[in-house]
Amino acid sequence: MPNDKWNDEEIENLLRDFPEIQDERPKAEVYKQLAQTKPAARQPKRWLPLLVAIVAFFSISVLVVSLLQQDGNDSSISEPATDESQSTMSTDQAETEKAAPGGDEPEYAVPPETDALRTAVYESDLAEGQLFRIGLAHQAYVVPVSFLIPNGQVPSASGSLALYDQFAEQIDETQLGFNEYHPFEGNFQQDAERLNHFLPNNHPYDEGSASTLLYLYSLEETFMDQQEIHILNEEGTAAEFSHLGVANPIIPGEQGKSFYVLASAQWQYLAPAYGLSEAQAKDALLALQNAPNDDYASPVPSQIGYAVEELGDALTVVFDEPLDLLALDEQEAMQMIESMALTAESYEVSLQFENIIQPEWGGFEFAGPIELPVAPNRIDWPQK
Repeated sequence: MPNDKWNDEEIENLLRDFPEIQDERPKAEVYKQLAQTKPAARQPKRWLPLLVAIVAFFSISVLVVSLLQQDGNDSSISEPATDESQSTMSTDQAETEKAAPGGDEPEYAVPPETDALRTAVYESDLAEGQLFRIGLAHQAYVVPVSFLIPNGQVPSASGSLALYDQFAEQIDETQLGFNEYHPFEGNFQQDAERLNHFLPNNHPYDEGSASTLLYLYSLEETFMDQQEIHILNEEGTAAEFSHLGVANPIIPGEQGKSFYVLASAQWQYLAPAYGLSEAQAKDALLALQNAPNDDYASPVPSQIGYAVEELGDALTVVFDEPLDLLALDEQEAMQMIESMALTAESYEVSLQFENIIQPEWGGFEFAGPIELPVAPNRIDWPQK
């Protein structure tokens, strides 16, 4: 190693000859780098607490300045927001005044959402899918339920038997408030003009008159599009029931029926009163004011009275007092209108109303004969 020794004067002269080092970086950048620099773990520096204090001081200063600026920005923004709010209110008010000239509101506003209260299936609904009607069992009664199946889930236009074979077993009857009843036992055979039902010898439809009637009514409601339904035994001859004798061919819809309210555990349905309906349409409509037994309920509110005028196949329900449908419970009002409409459709007559205050309500127009449903108790089939 060299043995030269430096004296103090030589060292001072050497240091003076070094160029002056200047750091032109902004202080903020220096502090930022210092804040991001991790202290070395090997040797704690004595100046570290001082550095931390400096960084903390500047961080707090920056935070305070930011908060003061934010306060100012919020104050300046609040006034335009108020103006925008007032502008929106003015627009809404202008639209309201435009809808009702002169500032006078119409006497009766018909809420458009009342259309959703309809429970039956109408001709316009058939564009949405295939109608699958089936007679479900509730205790000793049959309730026709109309499933609307999306077109994509049905290969093509299908008759009642094809729809029954494909979908009957998929129905959760108990979830809808009915007894487990379907599918029917035995085999079906479709002919050109009739449907044959071959019953096995040990079928459950002859345990009493109630079970036989339930079977017959459910069969009719399920295959309403058939001209005739023949009930046969395994040998192909007319089946015989112990309480009713030989089964005659069923002609679906041959006899009209009044539709009353029948409640299950979960739902209320409009159900035909088999064996309890009048022979004539006019009498059937008048009978709706009184329930035929304790299980059915009248669809007509007790405070409402009416008469029925008949002119050929055209019936008119004339209410005793001007009827304000908006003053009634929406569901009760719809049940009354649709029960009368379903009853009229069952007897193949037209139906008109007089003395209703609203010219239209719930999708019905009361200036002339109303649109009649094609099937009761609509339930939309689940989408796949």
